[in-house]
Amino acid sequence: MPKFLNLIMEQQLSEEDLKNIARQLGCPEGEHGIKTGEIMHANNIGMTTSAIEALDLQSDETVLEIGHGNGAHIAQLLSKAKNLHYFGADISATIIAEAEKINQDFITKGKVHFQLTDGITLPFDDDRFDKIFTVNTIYFWSNPSKYLNEIKRTLKPDGTLVICFADENFMKNLPFTPYGFTLYNVETVKELLEKAGFAIKNTLKKLEQVQSKTGEQIEREYYVVTATA
Repeated sequence: MPKFLNLIMEQQLSEEDLKNIARQLGCPEGEHGIKTGEIMHANNIGMTTSAIEALDLQSDETVLEIGHGNGAHIAQLLSKAKNLHYFGADISATIIAEAEKINQDFITKGKVHFQLTDGITLPFDDDRFDKIFTVNTIYFWSNPSKYLNEIKRTLKPDGTLVICFADENFMKNLPFTPYGFTLYNVETVKELLEKAGFAIKNTLKKLEQVQSKTGEQIEREYYVVTATA
């Protein structure tokens, strides 16, 4: 298990502590939020890389990421093809400020833009993006069906959506997920996508070796679901 989760599970944390951890993971705030952004980047980088690969980025495309964290992976994304333009949407002003610091050079060049959002609607025009992706955010969507409709609205016809998330069987063993997380299996996510009018193009099941609190290697199961508008 990643180091920070290992520490959480080894400590005797109160219910209030666990609620605070869950709250920061959902919407990082303040100094603790900055540290949470660093932890999330380290913990999610394998999943983020898988999602970026699934996008199959092509030159001159415009990409939206929902829930970008501190954005330390954006340089990696921009290296995948020529003249890419990246937009990030997040509900945390703290995390956007961090992402702006890390990506200031790209912002100055007009390649990267960040937008504070409400997690329910997307403040972008119809048919704006070639590709949209999100990693480990679906647990926090208050109205998944409505949000998927918004995502579909902002995608160009036949545009690609990639959703990457950890399976509920892994997530339910984490002590903070009872507080504000909605856990999913892959069939539920595919059903939500299809009801919103997406066509499922590919579903990848991936396994990561992570360290448990007792030091043994265990598998974290996650999915990369690719769909088109």
